Amino acid sequence: MSDEDRIQRLEQRVAELEVLMGQRGSGAAGQSTPVPLAPRPPIGAAAPPTTRPAAPPKTAPPPRRPAAPLLSSEQWIGQRLLLGIGVVALILAAGYLLRLSFDRGWISPLMRCIGGAGAGIVVGAIGWRLQPRYRTYGAALIGCGAAIIYLSVWAAAKLYEVLPPTTGIVGLALVSVALAMIAYAINVEALGTTAALGAFFAPILLGRDYANASLLLLYLASMAAGLGLVAARRRWRLTMFVVAVSFFGVAYAGAADRGNAWGVLLYGVLGGSAGLYVGLRERWWETRFLSFSGGWTFVVAASHRLDHPWVILFAGLVLAAPVWWYALHTPRVLPLQLFPVPGVPGWSVGEAFYFLVTPVLLGWAVHGIAPRWFDEEPGVVPLLVAIPYLVVGYLRPRPVFALVGAAAAGYAAWYHWSGVERVWALLALALLWAGLDHALQRDDGRWYALGTLWAALNQLFTDALIARTAADAAFLGSWALALWASAAATAALAAGVWKQTGETGVVALIRGCLWVVAGAMILFGATGEIQRYFKLKTLSAQTASLASGLAVSAWWLVFAAVLVAVVFSRALKPVRVAGLGVAGLAVVKVLLFDLSSLDALYRVGSVFILGLVFLLLAYLYHRQGRVDTGERRETLT
Repeated sequence: MSDEDRIQRLEQRVAELEVLMGQRGSGAAGQSTPVPLAPRPPIGAAAPPTTRPAAPPKTAPPPRRPAAPLLSSEQWIGQRLLLGIGVVALILAAGYLLRLSFDRGWISPLMRCIGGAGAGIVVGAIGWRLQPRYRTYGAALIGCGAAIIYLSVWAAAKLYEVLPPTTGIVGLALVSVALAMIAYAINVEALGTTAALGAFFAPILLGRDYANASLLLLYLASMAAGLGLVAARRRWRLTMFVVAVSFFGVAYAGAADRGNAWGVLLYGVLGGSAGLYVGLRERWWETRFLSFSGGWTFVVAASHRLDHPWVILFAGLVLAAPVWWYALHTPRVLPLQLFPVPGVPGWSVGEAFYFLVTPVLLGWAVHGIAPRWFDEEPGVVPLLVAIPYLVVGYLRPRPVFALVGAAAAGYAAWYHWSGVERVWALLALALLWAGLDHALQRDDGRWYALGTLWAALNQLFTDALIARTAADAAFLGSWALALWASAAATAALAAGVWKQTGETGVVALIRGCLWVVAGAMILFGATGEIQRYFKLKTLSAQTASLASGLAVSAWWLVFAAVLVAVVFSRALKPVRVAGLGVAGLAVVKVLLFDLSSLDALYRVGSVFILGLVFLLLAYLYHRQGRVDTGERRETLT
C-alpha cells in the first residue's frame, strides 16, 4: 500500500472521530502543521462538550470498510476465490468420507440421521450469522439447513425406521415451526412458505394411511393456527395461500368422511371463517375462495352425519360473519372489478359473489331444521332469510343488504303463491319498495320496485294467463282485476311513486317506459277483455266476431280521444302524440278490416263512431289553437 493510501485512510478515520466526539479541535492532534489550531479558542469559549448528547451521527455510523472496493485483482483472487475453493473442497472431502463410511458400514443409520441433523444445524447457524449482512444469502443457508434437518428426520422415520411415524411427524412439525419462527423474526416470506409446505406435507410423507383421522385434523389445525397467524401478521400472501390449500386439501382427502363429525364441523367452521376474514381484509382472492368453498364443504360433509340442524345453522352463521363484516365496513359496491385493485373503491366480482351466495347457503341450513314443513310452505325459508337482511339494510342506508332482502322477499312471494295471487303479492312488494324511498329518504328501493314489477308482469302474462279458465269472467274476473291492478301500479310508479332522483335522462326514460307499459296494458288488455266478453256470450260465432270488432274499434277511438283530451289539459306532448298514434291505428283498422268484413249495420256504426271521435279531436285541437293564440296576443301587448 502506498503512502498516499495510508494518509487517505488516516484522514478518513480522523474525520470519523471528529463527527463522533463533536469536537473539531481533535483534528489538530493528528496533523503535523499548526494551522488547525486556529478554531480552538471559539470552541472552548462556547463549551461545546456540553452539546454532545445532541450528536445524531451515532444512529447512523459511517461505513467501516472504505478500502473494500480498492481490492486489486490479485487480492480478490487470494481473499475470495481461494477461500471459496477451499470451503467447497472441504465439503466435498467430507461428503466423500461420509459416502465411503455409509458404503462400508462404518456409520450406523442412527448416526447418519444424527449427523445429517447436526450438519443442517451448522449450515443454518452459519446462515443466521450471515443474514444481518447478507440477507438473501443468509436466508438461503437457513432454508438449506432446515431442509437438511427435515430430510434427516424423514429418513429416520421412513427409510431406516429408527423413529416411529408419529414421532417422525412431530419432529417434522417441530422443524417447520422453528423455521417459521425464524422466518417471522427475519421477515423472509420464502422461508415461511417453505415451513408451511414442510408442516402440512409431513403426514403425507410419513403417514401410510389416515386411520386416525381426528388426530390428523388436530395436527393440521395446530399447524394452520401458528403458520396462518404468522402469514397474516406479516401479510405473506403466498404463505397464506399454501396454508389454505394444505389446510382444506389434506384434511378433505384424509378426514372429511372418516373423522369425527363434530371435529370435521369445528375444523371447517374455524378454518373457513378465519381464512375468509384474512382474505377479505387483505383482498386476497385465492385465500377467500379456498376458505369459503372449503368451510362450507366441511359443513355439508358434517351435516350428513350429524342430526343437529340448529348446530349446522349456527355453523353457517359463523361462516357468514366475515362476509357480513366486510359488507358493513365496505358499503360501496360499485363499480365492480374483475379482481380487487388496491386503492380503487368498489367490490370485486368474487366479493359480490360470496355475499350473494351466502343467503342461499343459509337458506339451505334453515331448511334442514324442518324439511317437511318447509316443503309444504316453500315461501317461509326465503322469508326468514329476507327479514334480517331487510332489517340491516333499512335501519341504515345499506343498499347491498336491502337488495338481498328485497330479492329474498320476492322469492318468498313467488314460491308461496301461484297464479293471480302471486301477481298481487309482487305488485304489493313493488309499491312497498318504491314507497319506502319517500318515507326513509332513500333512492335504492326504486330499483327493487322495477325488478319486482317485471316479475309481476311476467307472471301475469305467462303462467296466470295460461291458467285462466273459461269460468273467469271478462273485465271483472280474477285475471282481469290483476291486469287493472298491474296497470294502476305501473301508472302510479310513473306518476311519482317511483322516486325521480339521479340522472335526468335515465329517470325520464324510465318514467316514459312506465307510462308506455301502463297505457299498453290498458289499451290491449281492454281489447282482449272485449273480445273475451263477446266470446263468452250466448251468441253465434259470426255475431260475436262482428260485435267485438265494432266494440274494439270504438274502444281504440275513445282511448285515443281520452289521451288527447287529458294531454291538452296537462300539456304533455309525447302522450298527445301517442293518442294520435292510437287514433291512426283505429283508422287503419276501420278502413282495412271493418269495412271489408263487418255486416252493413256494423260498418255504419264503425264509421259513425270514427267520424264522431275525429270531430271531437279536431274540436280539441281548434280550441287549443285558439287558447295559444290568445296567450301570444297577451304576451305581445
